[in-house]
Amino acid sequence: MTTKTPLYGYCAEPQEFWVPLIEKAYAKLHGNYEILNEGQIGEALVDMTGGVAEKYDLSKPEIKAAVDSGQFWKDLKKSHTQGFLVVCENVVEDEDGRPVEGFGVKGIQFNRAQGIHKMADLPDISNL
Repeated sequence: MTTKTPLYGYCAEPQEFWVPLIEKAYAKLHGNYEILNEGQIGEALVDMTGGVAEKYDLSKPEIKAAVDSGQFWKDLKKSHTQGFLVVCENVVEDEDGRPVEGFGVKGIQFNRAQGIHKMADLPDISNL
């Protein structure tokens, strides 16, 4: 069955076609679309923007200490305010190193990049 609707990325304006065109070129550069699904979001952002990517593993002791102190959140919010792209990913693999399908306790899907569009401090409701 043939369809005229893009399967992956598409433009908000139906008359425009630049998003699927870039996506196809990027897939061709790397071999196929499947490679894109298994790729690293940081590498893709560097390729698409020419910027620099930083990756933080929240389980590492030095990062965990920054998270616990609140400094990591402050730094992340500052970067976001300055226009940096912020993406999170909850990487979960089985004992053979293959990605696991599913969702974490907070509802974040495993092994899928999640773009952060807005960051805000929420009021402390623990005393209510």
